[in-house]
Amino acid sequence: MSTARQEQPPFLTKSEYAYAEVRQRILDGRLPPGTRLLLRPLAHELGVSVMPVRDAIRLLERDGLVTVENHRGATVTKVEREGVVESVGIRMWLEVLAVREATPRHTARTLAAAERALAEAARAAKARKPLAYARANRDVHNALEAPAPASLRGLVEEMWDRLWQARRSLSLFVLDPRQIAAAERDHLAIYGAVARGDADGAAAAMEAHRERTLAAWHAAPEQPSARS
Repeated sequence: MSTARQEQPPFLTKSEYAYAEVRQRILDGRLPPGTRLLLRPLAHELGVSVMPVRDAIRLLERDGLVTVENHRGATVTKVEREGVVESVGIRMWLEVLAVREATPRHTARTLAAAERALAEAARAAKARKPLAYARANRDVHNALEAPAPASLRGLVEEMWDRLWQARRSLSLFVLDPRQIAAAERDHLAIYGAVARGDADGAAAAMEAHRERTLAAWHAAPEQPSARS
């Protein structure tokens, strides 16, 4: 853990800053699952007192990103495969609703953003880079669902974030890269319905994507494929 002190942005409280900074480090892998979060070293590194870090850890525990145990303190949550599949299933049910709600709200600008996200995903697929595709996959879903109500989008993003730090070892595309091509087909089916303004069709395509994804998770190997 670096000892370089960070500068707190002036528009955040110390607790908000500590929460945002530690959360980002968890999500981008700088604080991997199992890492102990020691209050005083973190406080020194962030340039705040212990109390804002304690507040941040409490909020991160609420988010499911940190686990607090007696006699061990706080650690970055280790995500097991069973929990991943369960959370993916919940998130994708929310996305069925999000796509349905987003479809009639899309504009030429938001559809163009979805097309750009699809093109970036296609490039990652062609390059056969599972982790890059995992990022592009999330961006495609975000773009397709962007016009949905903010409260619903917030729930979907929360579910994404709970698993995001585990993507290097527990991404479906890492475990079975063949699923990239299947996801590409599903995304195009969802986008086609969205572009037509067919909310029911978009929701049905998203539900089919969910069912196929969960089936793929249950069939995926425990370790990354040799093709990765």
